[in-house]
Amino acid sequence: MPQSYENPPLASKVDRLRIQRDNCLLARAPQLDDRSSDIRGVARKVAASCADETDKLLALAIPYPDAKARDGFRQEAERRAADIVLTFRRMESRPDNRRTGDPTPLSQ
Repeated sequence: MPQSYENPPLASKVDRLRIQRDNCLLARAPQLDDRSSDIRGVARKVAASCADETDKLLALAIPYPDAKARDGFRQEAERRAADIVLTFRRMESRPDNRRTGDPTPLSQ
């Protein structure tokens, strides 16, 4: 089987699965973050809650993965989850508590 970068339709499917996995991480991070635990612990929980999406991504990207590939995909999911948790915590700690992209009120 050709690698994904040699097969545009496969690369597109891999990208869609990566987006689905990232959307799962984005949805689960605020639910699982108690805001007091360390980032790594929360990231592990978030990544584990999206294991199905990570496994689908792995299965399509690498048809016959070995333990090293599985560990690599899981670690990458944990790193992505950690980035998401950090971003959410930074947004919550902003002084005006507005998220980036929120409309700015007009002055009167």
